[in-house]
Amino acid sequence: MSAINLDVRLDGFPNPIGNLSKDESGALAFVYAPVYLEDASAYPLSLSLPLTAAPYRDAQSRPFFDNLLQERDGALRQLMDREGLGRDDVAGILFHLGKDCAGALSVLPEGSPPVKVPGDYAMDYAKIESDRLNEIVRTLHRRERLPDGTADPSPLAGVQSKIAVTVLPDGSYAEPLPGSGAPTTHILKVPSQAHLQDPKLESEALSLSRLLAFETTDAAVVNFGGIDALVITRFDRALNPEGKIIRLHQEDFAQALGLPASLKYERNGKEGRRFDVSSFARILDATVDPAKEKRQFIAATLFDLMIGNVDAHAKNFALLYEAGGRVRVTPRYDLMPTRIDPDLTNELAYSIGKATTLEEINVENFGLFLNALGISSAAAQRRLRDSLTTSIARQLAAELKRMDRTGMKRFADLVANNIRILLPAFGLALPDGLDDRDAYIDRGGGWLMGS
Repeated sequence: MSAINLDVRLDGFPNPIGNLSKDESGALAFVYAPVYLEDASAYPLSLSLPLTAAPYRDAQSRPFFDNLLQERDGALRQLMDREGLGRDDVAGILFHLGKDCAGALSVLPEGSPPVKVPGDYAMDYAKIESDRLNEIVRTLHRRERLPDGTADPSPLAGVQSKIAVTVLPDGSYAEPLPGSGAPTTHILKVPSQAHLQDPKLESEALSLSRLLAFETTDAAVVNFGGIDALVITRFDRALNPEGKIIRLHQEDFAQALGLPASLKYERNGKEGRRFDVSSFARILDATVDPAKEKRQFIAATLFDLMIGNVDAHAKNFALLYEAGGRVRVTPRYDLMPTRIDPDLTNELAYSIGKATTLEEINVENFGLFLNALGISSAAAQRRLRDSLTTSIARQLAAELKRMDRTGMKRFADLVANNIRILLPAFGLALPDGLDDRDAYIDRGGGWLMGS
């Protein structure tokens, strides 16, 4: 295996901020550049890689950089086959794909010029004709090869088919001109033929999140040639004072914890090396307002339980890095009522105390959950649990009839079902409007909750 040296660049800094290397044994190492460490505006690439002059060896470097690669191995297969690379050759893959890393980061052959620069709406983009855009959506929908001249969507992480685009001020879709280095502004997520309702379900979940005052990414369902897709505004983009689009550095919680993507669910890890509530608390303690972020996390957990989202794993939470190294949790994204799909597990992405499913949650387990976040007073736990649970349940219950009218009755029945399970477990009264709702029945015919 040949050695490789790569420059690591962050959009906004003129020089490489560090070096990623692979030795002949395949081991990775990352070290910050001295000039970057001397920069007063420098901030860590990751919570798992604090600013220091000492190099980070393979065990520390690999998880962060491996998480830059998307999770659909099929999208990497052509490159790996052509270049004779293994999936564990992170540096080798980044040598070819590192210029397209999501966010403000790029990983380039040593000595390469920067490839990511601010984007000018008027100069750096070409509109995508509607026929071609419809064809792109169709091929993503059918999981076919993209049309000639279309960039591979593989730099975007995740398991769903998606591609990055730019929405111009006039609302039209565009792509960066080749070689411009300009950012995209939106992600176009296309469902498979077996999950046609996913865009509407995710859009509704995001709308409910926004309605309940969670900071939430904007998204809209758009029809492209008869296929509904979800167009999502990127939260890691902003406009600079000159009106140009810039990238903001972000990392997901797996990267922040130094965990590979394979450990994004608590059940796949082990104590001391897993995504759990204690590790979540450590991340929140590094933000600019830990108390606020912890309260929001508790509320978000209750919200997810009620809407049936059990896929809140480590890569579905992220941090944004701001000037001066300030860190905050990003807006919520990738929200889906996964319990609707009978082929998906009902096991929670992270445990609530000892509970691994909604049905196992009780006052004791929720108390353990709050303890892990540093809230140990029984009185404080009761006040927080009861006030947040009651408030979120009432607000969701008030939306159920609207959801019925807009084609989301099955989703609404799921929400009602979950409220009926959770609130009695906490000894709380059910909100009005649930008594006359149908029972939620899974597609396999099993009853989840009696009416």
